[in-house]
Amino acid sequence: MRGVAVVLFTVVSAAGCSSFVEVPVETPLQSKLDVSRFRRILIAGFVTDLRTADVDLSAETSRLLQNQLRSNTRIQVLEPDHPPLQTALDNILARLDEEGAYASEEKEQYALEADRLLEDPEFWRKMGEEYQQPLIVTGRLGFEDQNRSGFQTQERIVRDATGTPRLVRGNRYTERQGFSLSADFYFIDSKTGELIHKERFTEEVLYAERQRVSPLSSYFELMDRLLPNFLGVITPQRIRGTRVLLY
Repeated sequence: MRGVAVVLFTVVSAAGCSSFVEVPVETPLQSKLDVSRFRRILIAGFVTDLRTADVDLSAETSRLLQNQLRSNTRIQVLEPDHPPLQTALDNILARLDEEGAYASEEKEQYALEADRLLEDPEFWRKMGEEYQQPLIVTGRLGFEDQNRSGFQTQERIVRDATGTPRLVRGNRYTERQGFSLSADFYFIDSKTGELIHKERFTEEVLYAERQRVSPLSSYFELMDRLLPNFLGVITPQRIRGTRVLLY
C-alpha cells in the first residue's frame, strides 16, 4: 500500500506541474582495488586455450589494456616487446611437443602447468624484480563462437475472407551466430608475488540472421563492453545519467 501511495502521489504531483527538465548527473564509484602504492603496471600476458583461433587473444587483449591504462590512469604502463608470461608458456609447450601438434592429454597437461604458473608467487616475484616491482595483471582468456540456430516462434496478423484480422502463431528455423568472451583477471603484487585481487568478466553477443561478422570484429565489440569494468577495478569511475525535475 505504501508503494501504491508513492506512485499516486508522484502522478498527482506531475499532473499539477506545468513542465519538467532533465538534468545530467554523475555518480562516482570507488575502485575495487587500491593501487596507490604502485608506480607501474605490467600487463604480463594471458593463458589461452591450445586451439587454432582467428584472434590472438593474449596479444590483442594486452594491447587494448595498455592503451586504456595509458588514457585513463596516471600509473606508468610498462610495455615489453614480448609479454613475459608468454615466454614461460612457450617453454611449457616446447616440453610437451616440439612439432606443435598437441593431443588431448598434452592439452590437459598444458592447462595444469599454466594454472600452476598463474598461482606461483616465486615466478611473479622474480618478474617483479626484473620490472621494478609493478602491479602485474595477468590471467586466463577464452573466446568462442556459438551456433544459436533453431526454431523461433513468430506471430503475424492475417485477414480472413471477410477482412477480419486474426493473430497466427508459427515456428520458423533461423540461423544465428554468437560469440562469447570470458576473462579471469589476476592482480598480483610483484613485491611478494601474491595474488591481491581476482575478477571474472563474461560478455556475449548474438547476431541476427544474415548478419555476417568476423570473429575479430566481434572480439573488439565484446572488449568495448568489458573494458569499463576492468578499469573500475583499479581506478574510480563515474556513471552518467539523468534526473527529471518537475516544476
